[in-house]
Amino acid sequence: MASAAVLVVLLGACATTPPVVEPNRVTLVVDGERRLIVTELGTVRELLAAEGITLGELDRLTPPETAALRDGMTITIVRVTRQTETVTETLPFGRQIVRDAAIPAGETRLLQSGRAGVLERAYRITLEDGVVVERTLMQEAVTQTPQDEILLLGTRPKVETVIITGTLAYLNNQDAWIVRGSNRARRRLTALGDLDGRVFTLSPDATKLLFTRAVTKTGRLNELWLVRTAEADPNPIPLNVGDVLWAGWHPDGKTIAWTTAEVVEQAPGWRGQNDLWTAQLTAQFTLVSRRKVLAAEAGGGYGWWGTRYAWSPDGEKLAYSQPDAVGVVDVREARRTLLHTFPAYRTYSSWAWNPALAWSPDGHFIATVIHAPSPNIKEPEESPVFDVWQIAATGAYSTEMASETGMWATPLYAPDGKTLLFGRALIPYKSDISAYKLCLSDRDGSNQWCFNAPDATNGIELPFWRWSPDGQAIAFIYLNNIYLLALQDGNVMPLVDDGGITFVDWR
Repeated sequence: MASAAVLVVLLGACATTPPVVEPNRVTLVVDGERRLIVTELGTVRELLAAEGITLGELDRLTPPETAALRDGMTITIVRVTRQTETVTETLPFGRQIVRDAAIPAGETRLLQSGRAGVLERAYRITLEDGVVVERTLMQEAVTQTPQDEILLLGTRPKVETVIITGTLAYLNNQDAWIVRGSNRARRRLTALGDLDGRVFTLSPDATKLLFTRAVTKTGRLNELWLVRTAEADPNPIPLNVGDVLWAGWHPDGKTIAWTTAEVVEQAPGWRGQNDLWTAQLTAQFTLVSRRKVLAAEAGGGYGWWGTRYAWSPDGEKLAYSQPDAVGVVDVREARRTLLHTFPAYRTYSSWAWNPALAWSPDGHFIATVIHAPSPNIKEPEESPVFDVWQIAATGAYSTEMASETGMWATPLYAPDGKTLLFGRALIPYKSDISAYKLCLSDRDGSNQWCFNAPDATNGIELPFWRWSPDGQAIAFIYLNNIYLLALQDGNVMPLVDDGGITFVDWR
């Protein structure tokens, strides 16, 4: 019994003795430090709490908080932070050079100062223990747009004294001016400020200028006026004819022909009547004996654009052109004769193309521009090809004089009839917007040669050029100024530098 009691006592003693727990030796790597920790705690979370270490939202812990501690374990905390960084970049400004005919050639003016732009880029920066590990572009925006520097480059020519023959009239800022004798003697004919340029033509003896004025009256397009060029203080005279699309002098200088339009609301604001009128001009400058040569008509699919005319040298006929045809009108018999047809040019806009007309001085031929089909274009109306043709007034003969010249080639015979002047588009297949150079050829189309504007890269903007009465010079408009080409030596010289010139005539 005694031995049994001793055994019970010993077993009781064993049951109450707690087990021996061996501490763990772990390494904690955090905030740039390595700590050796001896601990009897059970999990990583407990250890971090005991050490007073708080984890940030983005911090990365290895192993996780729930992991049990083991002897020799390494616990690593990588501090992860994110921040936004804005970087500013300067955007350079550009430079524009604008030609200005109001400034003397070679001089420059600063129209607008340049200003650099500002580009801001916002980046998200990720750092691990203070070291950048990722850089992500989040947004970029131009907070200040660059402003170009604009320089005005003068193109106004230095004008020397130039002697001319005959009378040269020009339209400058919607008023009429003339030059006689020399460019130093130019003077203003009108101070109206409303010439619309539809009609601007000198009489054969250059003593009168026929022109149209825009009007503000509802339902009216314009009005036809006249001014005497020889008067020191001329007074423009109304001719009581309105809504004029074209008007021209008979070779005798005593008869005027014109055609009219009807004002409409749709673009372009008028519809050609395709009519033809004549009247006599009295010594008191009134129109009498008005005669309707041709009654108004629709004029085909593009007839709304109207009809263009040109008097024959003998005054018995008028050549006419429409967007798809060229012909002649016998004025006395009021009979129209068709000479040549072609596909009308499709502009996809509120304007139509109508070829220019010019009679040879002997009255045998008409020079014009013909819209030609292109082998590469299926629809003839969309062809970009325009050629200069010479057509016999009788219709018995016609021939191409120059190919692919462009729609504004505007051929003109020299006063002696031996030479033909015409324009050639610098971009022939976009001739509606192209600049032009001037070309000359013999009457049969041979011996063609061309010359460029003073700046060959630009060409001549407007299809307005005229022969001098003696055939020794050609006037043309370049950068809204008038230049002369002297045929004897090929010299090009500025004649008038007013800077707003849009039309010229020379008799």
